[in-house]
This record gives sequence, C-alpha cells and structure tokens, in this order.
Amino acid sequence: MSKRLISQSILKRMQDYIEGEECGLKIKAQYVDGVVFPPSDAQLLGQWFEYECTGALPPYDSERIPEPIRLKNGNLSKAYERMSYQVANYKALLKHYDVKIKSIGEEIEYGDARGTTDIIAEVDGQIAIIDLKASGLIRDKWNPLGWEDIANSYKPKMKVLTQAIHYKYIAKNLFQTDDVPFYFWIFSTTNEKDNRIIKVEVDEDEYTLHERVLNDAKKYLEETLERGFKAKPSMLRCRNCPLAHSCKEKTEFAEVEKVYYTSQL
Repeated sequence: MSKRLISQSILKRMQDYIEGEECGLKIKAQYVDGVVFPPSDAQLLGQWFEYECTGALPPYDSERIPEPIRLKNGNLSKAYERMSYQVANYKALLKHYDVKIKSIGEEIEYGDARGTTDIIAEVDGQIAIIDLKASGLIRDKWNPLGWEDIANSYKPKMKVLTQAIHYKYIAKNLFQTDDVPFYFWIFSTTNEKDNRIIKVEVDEDEYTLHERVLNDAKKYLEETLERGFKAKPSMLRCRNCPLAHSCKEKTEFAEVEKVYYTSQL
C-alpha cells in the first residue's frame, strides 16, 4: 500500500466532515478513490486566470487547456473580460515587486505532508511561495476565507490559514530554513481594479501545532477508512453534489429545524 500523504485540501475537508459540514461519501470519492469532479463555473474562471498568468494546467485534468467563455460576437464574457485585466495586473505586480519566478506547479513533500504550489519565487532576496486566488469576496471580513481578518492579524482558526501554515511547514523543513515567506495574491472577480497581497506570518508554536494536526489527521483518516465514511445528506448539499445521480443517501427535501423559545420570567 502506498504511503498516504496529507494535503491542505484533505485537512480542510476532514475538518468539515467532523463538523458535519461535508459528506463523507463525497470526501472518499474525491480524495481516496480519485474521482475527478467537474469544475464549477467559478473554478473554471479561476483555472483560466491562473493559466493565463502562469501557464499552469488545471489540477487532476492536466490535458485540458482552459478556454474562456465568449459571447456570440467572439468577445470575452464580462467575467472573463474582468479577469483578463487582472492578468495584466498580475504581470504588473511581478515587475513592481521584482518577483523572480523559479517554478510553477511544483509538488513539495515533507514527512506525511504534501502540497502543490502555484508559484515558488524569489521575493526580496528570499525563496517564497505565492498562491494565486480569484475571488469575489476579497474585501469581505465575514466570509469563509476571512481575508480581512488575516490582514489585521486576527487569528481565529480559519480554513484559509490552513493552506498557508501547511505550505510553510513543508517548505521550512524541506529547504532547511527558519522560514519560507508565504503570500496570497488575491484578485477580485467582480472588480478588475481590485487586488490584494497578503503575507502570512506564523510563530514557531504554529509549526509544532501543525505537526500534531497532521499526525491526528492521518490517524483519523485511516480510522475512518476502516469503519467507513458516513453520508451526511442535506437538501442544498445534495443538490450541488456531482454524485447525486447515483447516491442512495441523497435527500431532496429540507430538514425540520427546531427553534426553542423560553420566556424570560
């Protein structure tokens, strides 16, 4: 049996599963059985943007060159037109910060951890990791990504930080250095003039904690594989699931939600 490595994606999905926010059957299909799900419209847009920026092909579908959506007159759709401006912004940022790209889409591993980087580059004289994001929520504090909280050094255990800490942990040990800078380069899909660069910094205790998280995650994953992943159906989750057509556990109806009211007397 080949060694099972832990990616930042499976870390986040397993956390969702533990919290009841993700279906175990979908996790098993994608991360254990290797089923490739069709990308959403947002993912297609992001893949095209990244391809135009770096030449990287989509993960799990490396033979497909991303194509933009065009109108009947041949022009780019509004969404893709906005992102074409963001491609130009990306290239301008590379020049402005004198970023020297060393590799694109490089896989890095250390111990039980693995990851695929968007960009490894020299930034300010240091080897650094840059992760590209295309999002419509780059200024929204209360979304699942929580970019605003990161920029203000607020440290809840947000899932977006999992990726940064995971990659920094691997690179720090792999390159035998005190620290490898990690940057999110975030480009708005709704405003072609809006983009952000966020450098994620963590203290030494986070690396120790992440190593413990990796060990716990691997143990939990193996135990879950032995006893079986459980379906966690819900109306919205099932409606958007690519396995719905063949899933016997799916539900098409809203669940009854209980609301308790007590008097203040």
